[in-house]
Amino acid sequence: MRLHLLGLIVAVSVLPLAGCSDGSPSGSPASSTAAPAASVAPSVVNAPTLSADAQVKLAAWFADTRHKQGMRAIDHGLGDFRRSVAITPAAPGDFTTIRSACNDLDHDLNIIKDFDPIPDPQSQALWSSALTNLRQGATDCLTGATANDAAQVARAKAALDKGDTDYAAVVARLGSVLGVAPTPTPS
Repeated sequence: MRLHLLGLIVAVSVLPLAGCSDGSPSGSPASSTAAPAASVAPSVVNAPTLSADAQVKLAAWFADTRHKQGMRAIDHGLGDFRRSVAITPAAPGDFTTIRSACNDLDHDLNIIKDFDPIPDPQSQALWSSALTNLRQGATDCLTGATANDAAQVARAKAALDKGDTDYAAVVARLGSVLGVAPTPTPS
């Protein structure tokens, strides 16, 4: 899951960052052995660069238990939603399952919206877009599932998919900034 990859990012990033005074990667033997070679991101031309201080702040943001739990809740809620709409809803029971998944996601998103901003402007912009689209999709989903309206549920799915894409971009950006390339995992 994306959350576990970000946990690894924090663990692998904080130790090498402690030895960096100018934000550039350290060439010392201690920092080159801090993470296995398989975890280190390959050179990327457009890789984001932040100062060591900004990287530490970003790692600290993610290390906050609320943020970890919030991201875990998003992963779980989106997975439940995807499973609930894997079939075309037709029966009242289908809509009940979808409504339950969307209600849980909506509840979590209403809590997450009040979290601290990510201390990286680009990540924060992606995060805001993800939350906006996810909240709109969850709200539309609840409305459609309550009314047994398959067309509205389909429109909600499009908004939730856009939010999930934005969320994946946040995860990738955080991974890139912190020096580990996260890989998407199926839910």
